[in-house]
Amino acid sequence: MIDTRAIVERLRRIESLAIIPRVSSTNLVARRVVNECIENELSLPQAIIVAREQFAGRGRNQRTWSSPAGKGIYATALLTVSTAELPLIPLEMANIVASFLHEVFAIDARVKWPNDVYANGRKIAGILIEARVQEDRAYLAVGIGVNVEPVTDDERPNAIAIRELSPRDFRGLDEATIAFVEHLDSSLAEPMDRDRVIGEWRKRAVHRPGERITCLLGDRSVSGTWAGIDEQGRALLRQGESVTAISAGDIIVEQAR
Repeated sequence: MIDTRAIVERLRRIESLAIIPRVSSTNLVARRVVNECIENELSLPQAIIVAREQFAGRGRNQRTWSSPAGKGIYATALLTVSTAELPLIPLEMANIVASFLHEVFAIDARVKWPNDVYANGRKIAGILIEARVQEDRAYLAVGIGVNVEPVTDDERPNAIAIRELSPRDFRGLDEATIAFVEHLDSSLAEPMDRDRVIGEWRKRAVHRPGERITCLLGDRSVSGTWAGIDEQGRALLRQGESVTAISAGDIIVEQAR
């Protein structure tokens, strides 16, 4: 049993923590809170919603995120940031999840642009960010899913979990969830420094200069070789002498032949 009140008393940025037994999607709940606050001109609570189980979890492009009970951390953080910070949020959230896995569980976690988290070549965590902008403020619902216990099903053929990789003993999902909330809070309490965020992401990237990349942009795609990210966090794809900056999309790393 997680004592949410005791946890919140220790937090610096997060003001409230809700744990829900079962819900369609924590991002859906968070989206309703964001809309309600904006429509009624209320301050957005800086909060975390955690579900024990999701029956309609979603990733990017409406992909299903398998969320069975007892197997993972399924959470959404409600945050308010400046619009100037908004381009850094996908990279920073990937940094936070990767550093959580490294510091708490000694897992060598890596990031795939913009914010998928991999370990041992397989996906261990995913992030979905939804934002509404009002003047110079952005109201965010940051959905995060972390695989804690192994799941074998057709929906996650390339997944891996903390239990399969961590050399450290831990009691289970509650312990991992508490550690996650505390790590997320302490990270979010620090200033958003562009150089730090970009530098940390580059160090953790799974991508290597020159590898073949295809980026899916809705109904079209752009192919080239990986040339890193720029200071705005955009992916850079080199095509001959030209370089294309991609601000959003799904990246596919082409296997060497």
